[in-house]
Amino acid sequence: MMMVKIQPGEVYVTSERELIATGLGSCISACVWDPFIELGGMNHFMLPLGDSDDIDNWDPTQWRSKAARYGNYAMEILINTLIQQGAVKSRLQVKLFGGGMVMGMGKQANIGQKNIEFIKNYIKNEGLHLVSEDLGSEYPRKVVFDPITGKAWVKKLRGYRGEVEAEENSYKRRLIHEAEQDNSNSAELF
Repeated sequence: MMMVKIQPGEVYVTSERELIATGLGSCISACVWDPFIELGGMNHFMLPLGDSDDIDNWDPTQWRSKAARYGNYAMEILINTLIQQGAVKSRLQVKLFGGGMVMGMGKQANIGQKNIEFIKNYIKNEGLHLVSEDLGSEYPRKVVFDPITGKAWVKKLRGYRGEVEAEENSYKRRLIHEAEQDNSNSAELF
């Protein structure tokens, strides 16, 4: 069976016999599927909320977008894509993973906890059926999801904390660089 690996800011939906995998530190992945039509997907978001400018950068033909790095957009993109492909919102089932405190930034900047608070409120407010969760702790995780059956496997990566932290920091630096590039290409009108 083929395995598709998604990175931060990516959303992947399929009805094919393939697995979706990702590695998580403070980020969150939601695995969502409609068991009736055997369609499911996964997202991987880094921060809880983005602003309206980010949604303008979303290209539905791309796995990765600036918008999907934020939970509010990553969830909307995932759920709307599932519905567009035939899923029914009331049948959707959700499994949540991630939100670890692995980035060594101290409690005042605990991104993992902010992500957990966001996703739990989102699931509740949208009336989605939460089947299971593995959230929090200090360890990074590897998650593998079967979008047809809804089965998910999670492995806590106790020996890889530094590697996941480095990967998340690298991604954060790349986002900052992209934002700086976007700002340098704009003109100020007055």
